Amino acid sequence: MSSNWRALCLRGVLGDWVYYSALLNARDISQRIKPSHEIREAKALEDFLQRTLKPRVKKIAQYLEQRDSRFFNSIIVGIFHGLPQWGEFDLGTVARRLHIREDGDLGENLGLLMFTGNEKMFAIDGQHRVEGIKQACKNDPKRIGQDQYPVIFVAHLDTTQGKVRTRRLFCDINKNAVAVSEGDKVVIDEDDISAIVTRRLYATYPAFRNGKEIAVSERKEVLDQDRKQRFTSLLAVYTVCKRLRKLHKKLQGTPESAPENVDGFHKIVAEFFDFIIEYEDSLKRYFRGKGTTLAAERNNNCNLFFRPVGLEVLARLYAHFAAKGRLAPLEHALQTFPFKNPNGIFDGVLWNRGKIEASAKAKKAGVELCLYLLHELGPAQETKLADTLREVTKNPNFSLPRKSPLPAN
Repeated sequence: MSSNWRALCLRGVLGDWVYYSALLNARDISQRIKPSHEIREAKALEDFLQRTLKPRVKKIAQYLEQRDSRFFNSIIVGIFHGLPQWGEFDLGTVARRLHIREDGDLGENLGLLMFTGNEKMFAIDGQHRVEGIKQACKNDPKRIGQDQYPVIFVAHLDTTQGKVRTRRLFCDINKNAVAVSEGDKVVIDEDDISAIVTRRLYATYPAFRNGKEIAVSERKEVLDQDRKQRFTSLLAVYTVCKRLRKLHKKLQGTPESAPENVDGFHKIVAEFFDFIIEYEDSLKRYFRGKGTTLAAERNNNCNLFFRPVGLEVLARLYAHFAAKGRLAPLEHALQTFPFKNPNGIFDGVLWNRGKIEASAKAKKAGVELCLYLLHELGPAQETKLADTLREVTKNPNFSLPRKSPLPAN
């Protein structure tokens, strides 16, 4: 495209970079900002700028097409093969009319950036967003075409030093960006149904007493807040939700976060907590105030159901049986299996002389050991489990225990 065009901009200086903040609609972004691999000069930056685009681009396009409340942060665009002209506005007349004191830079930071149309542009930061915008605009130009996106223009010099400088900018942006922590994500995410339901459980599930039983922390294993022990953590509840997610089927044609989907999934997770509190004796006694305390159940980590690892194991077992439409075997296990340590079924697997072993392999082995005892594994799975348990327990002579006799239906 080689025709004159212009963009209203704010001009700023940060360090040794002069930049211009503007708005471009989706059509302009689609037509003017090229993928780095289409530009010869940008190929020298491929080690820094090229990423695997397709999976993320598809998600971004779907987000733009499906969400009315959609928003992006600024795309940083490098300009080369020509420098646009900058024309600043004289805001003195406006300042006098509004009785605003004229600052020295009042007329320097707002103006027009004027392009010949021969310039070339590529995304220094925001390649996935650019390609997602292009795809969404192609799929639904009427809805997406006039969306205005914040863009920051910087000059990229097509010299050895210029390329080094642009690569350093790309590196600085990505290296110094702080990702949202999982703890923050659970608190603020409005698209992840597990995060939404976690917050709802925190606030409304009766046994959690308006969140008083839940520690809000950056680590799942931290169970105290304000110098007071809590039953579990927000991230542990989030893990439970993720483990139960497969039990929920969203309504066709609706986003996952639609109210009807949230209500349905919330009901599933609440039923899980109802179930374990009803049928696991120590949980029942704790939540009904009948003869046990957090300190007693956590002494020497004797009861893993009062630790995040134990809740995750319970959620995985519940998901297994609920998916089959029969919870009676799990009810039987909770009422009869020796879960407390030492000498519980997790002794040497998830619990070792007072210490919790919470590796992914140990958790999987703990879940499968329960399933084995409940006659849920086939012969090949039992053989594999025995090998895994010899590794996890560091006991080459480990042999699977006798299976539990199940009650007659």
